[in-house]
Amino acid sequence: MAHDEHIVIRSAGSADEAALAVLAVLDGGHTEPTGRVVVAEAGGRLRAAVGSNGAAISDPFYPSAALVDMLRVRVEAFAGRTVRTPRFAMRRAVAA
Repeated sequence: MAHDEHIVIRSAGSADEAALAVLAVLDGGHTEPTGRVVVAEAGGRLRAAVGSNGAAISDPFYPSAALVDMLRVRVEAFAGRTVRTPRFAMRRAVAA
């Protein structure tokens, strides 16, 4: 994933069925996302998907691990589960 690449995270719709089928074949996984499916697009192409069943598929020719992590957070939020967000160190400005 390029540092400045535009990423779109959204719910999958019926228009995504063909792209999800292609992604599932590319992924080679045995479990496809079902239920409420959330997808990530990068570069105008579907790169990853996660379903409310916990299954994830992604493009093996694209660095998509971070996308799958983002999608899992979104799916958990939809399910009403408590989402643990990472804590980032905050730097405070030091008065000189």
